[in-house]
Amino acid sequence: MAIQSRYAAPGVKLPLCIMVSNDTNKGTIELLEANDYFGMEKEQITIVQQGDGVPALSDNDATIAMDSKDPCKIQAKPHGHGDIHALLHSNHVALKWLKKGLEWVIFFQDTNGLAFHTLAVALG
Repeated sequence: MAIQSRYAAPGVKLPLCIMVSNDTNKGTIELLEANDYFGMEKEQITIVQQGDGVPALSDNDATIAMDSKDPCKIQAKPHGHGDIHALLHSNHVALKWLKKGLEWVIFFQDTNGLAFHTLAVALG
């Protein structure tokens, strides 16, 4: 919302896409709803969900991790941050944004909250 109020043209509502995993999807939606989307309109936010992922490893020897509840089932973890590009395409998010006249997309990871202090300067 701070980026929108400072850099978007008057009346323009910037979209936000959040990539979630199978494990974080429900909690993310509940958090957004409980906090009234942190001031954004619900329509501004798009959630894209990663698939089942890749086999998880249990040690440095690359032993495949098995499910503790089902020894015949392999544990899976999300692919990682790189999934966002394929998800933006397969969910037509980028196309929708382009049709709305958006020309730029900023990618940031939740582990780098300070990026917001430098993104505008870097883009400028």
